Amino acid sequence: MPSDTEFERISRSKRHLYNPRTRHCRDDGEPLYTNRLIVEDSPYLLQHAHNPVDWYPWGETAFATARERNRPVFLSIGYATCHWCHVMEDECFDDLEVADALNDAFISIKVDREQRPDLDDYYMTALQLTGGQGGWPMSSFLTPDGKPFFGATYLPKATFLNLLDQVRRHWDAQPDALCNSGEKVHQAVQALNPKAGAQGRVDDAIFDTFVQSLLAMEDSRHGGSGQAPKFPHEPQLLLLLDEVQRAGTRAQMHPAWPFLRRVLDAMLRGGIYDQLAGGFHRYATDSAWRVPHFEKMLYNQAQLALVYLRAWLICGDPEYRRILRETLDYLLAEMCSPAGGFYAATDADSEGEEGRCFSWSYDELAVLLAPDDLAFVEALYGVTAAGNFDGRNILHLPQALADQVPGLAGSYRELLTRLDAVRQTLLKARRQRPQPLRDDKEITEWNGMTIIALAEAGRLLAEPRYAEAAGDCALAIWRRAGKPGQLYRNCIHGRPSVAATLADYGYYLQALLALYDCSSEPVWLERAQLLYRELCDHFGDEDGGGFFNAVRGADEPDLGRSKQAMDMTCASGNSATLMAMVLLQQRTGSRQLSQQIRRLEACFADAIGAQPLAYPSMLAALRRHRFGLPATLQYGAGGRIRVEARRGHDGLLSVRLQICDSWHIGSHRADANALVATTLRSLDQFRPLDRIEYPAPLRRVLVKGQPPLAVYEGEVAINAHWPDGDTAMLALDFQACSERECLTPETLQLMLPRRAADGDD
Repeated sequence: MPSDTEFERISRSKRHLYNPRTRHCRDDGEPLYTNRLIVEDSPYLLQHAHNPVDWYPWGETAFATARERNRPVFLSIGYATCHWCHVMEDECFDDLEVADALNDAFISIKVDREQRPDLDDYYMTALQLTGGQGGWPMSSFLTPDGKPFFGATYLPKATFLNLLDQVRRHWDAQPDALCNSGEKVHQAVQALNPKAGAQGRVDDAIFDTFVQSLLAMEDSRHGGSGQAPKFPHEPQLLLLLDEVQRAGTRAQMHPAWPFLRRVLDAMLRGGIYDQLAGGFHRYATDSAWRVPHFEKMLYNQAQLALVYLRAWLICGDPEYRRILRETLDYLLAEMCSPAGGFYAATDADSEGEEGRCFSWSYDELAVLLAPDDLAFVEALYGVTAAGNFDGRNILHLPQALADQVPGLAGSYRELLTRLDAVRQTLLKARRQRPQPLRDDKEITEWNGMTIIALAEAGRLLAEPRYAEAAGDCALAIWRRAGKPGQLYRNCIHGRPSVAATLADYGYYLQALLALYDCSSEPVWLERAQLLYRELCDHFGDEDGGGFFNAVRGADEPDLGRSKQAMDMTCASGNSATLMAMVLLQQRTGSRQLSQQIRRLEACFADAIGAQPLAYPSMLAALRRHRFGLPATLQYGAGGRIRVEARRGHDGLLSVRLQICDSWHIGSHRADANALVATTLRSLDQFRPLDRIEYPAPLRRVLVKGQPPLAVYEGEVAINAHWPDGDTAMLALDFQACSERECLTPETLQLMLPRRAADGDD
């Protein structure tokens, strides 16, 4: 172990990367204590590097010391922007009395849950199995081989000291009993690993059961599911959006659409949305979405940007597009690293108070704003002298912006112009305040989600800067791989560290495919195929099917490898990977992938049947594999034909086909007894397409001695008129052939989104 002098040297060398957090300082202001965490790169672990607790990072060294000294292990798991983690640090871990109790009788380990989600999942499962309430900081007591025998979350000092004393006395008196208890908990956790069961396939009725069950849980007054605290539950929203989109021209009559409208409207108007800078806080502490827990997590921004993009495509509501743009612009302005990656999160606290940076006293606003602007803010954001948050105001929209016209402006566009000017004034003042801590980890999983949102928005909004940012981020991750396709979990200040998890691979694989969709550049598809091979090598379970969530650690306790696939705030590793497999299969036509998809489904079918609400992302992927999803972009002929529908001006629509080299399809007037004719048609029998214009075909001799056939090759555009601004559902019929084979005729369903509402641009 390095000496205290060496710890101090390391501390000084890292001072540009973190600010010491401790009340114990020498006369010269330097921290009095420095522990082993100073050699780590995690911002969360560095926050605790100057506690008087003799912390160890996770690893065999800590457990070997516990075995050598015959001590139980105290394991604390949290993350850098966690409010209650800060509270427990201040009350307990930076307290000398608590530190003495820990140092005298325990080996203490700190883990950043965002770096090691596999450990967080294992110990959180153990905590919940033993009757505990999940949350962070997580406080677990382990045997020297890592098996948990007791767990809790946040504990105030007096309670924690009492618990430490009880555990110490029980360990001294009955260590074998605690070890036996730990082994039983470990076995219970392992028993939850899914195995291929008798069912083998998820019944189609499960999808309807999921939707009906979720709708039955709605808070119809305030939107969303259940009561406070309220989380966005993005995986559930994305599945509902799939179901609505699959309804095509009747999308807004789908039973899930009112549910989606209520929750999306409530969130964009509530305090959970940062009304000034854009982006979402992690969750709301009240039922009405007005009082947030003020952390801002990258995964919320990425997933909710995609949710609002998908909702905007369905209904054309300009508010959804506004929220989408503001959220992505917030990421580009405040969360993007110089290398192109995106930081993990910002804290809830500043100046020692939760939400201080984001809230306003009436007097602060009165000083900053002219009287007419102050009156505007009072009316628009519900500002009062009494406030709505400990005497301060969390800005929110009591009424929808459209309902403020003509009261506050002559039109929606004029209202946005005035609002933007006021927002810039308040933002400028807010940025002068002490800012919440930013966690500078660039987590591959969450960056993958962000790439997907940026690439999709770049393509569907025709916004090059979003597409460019997506490409820059993907390249940054690819270039820091140990070898092509071998990922790291995170990168901090330019240095990658920690082996990637299954979720990192699954989301980054989806991101590469989103970039392929956005750019049509084959390199992204080639990288996706290479990455999938690496994923199978590192995580595949050849015996039981599915994928393990983490690689096996060579220098740490063997706790088994979990295949847990329940979706939480994000899709699980297996769910993210399944969606990536489905998307990759659609773009390559791989039969092997189809078989692997069925095998993964068989592994989890029984678990899904028992608890469908716990698997929204896996259900969404299976639904897409079986039934597809009407969309502006589709692939046919095993990925050899790319088809994209776009709406132009004056009712014009265009369907563009990119056909791979050496392949062709029949023309609109295909020769009799030869190829199936290529036909574009409306799926709404009451609203047919008007003035369809097919391109002139090429005449090709495809079989020696036979007359030439009329075909389409290369890039082809079919134009038509659809003057109605509503969603258009189109079908493209075609048959693809090469010189050696003709494939079965296909029909692709294309969804042309609803034209933007008035006031959008």
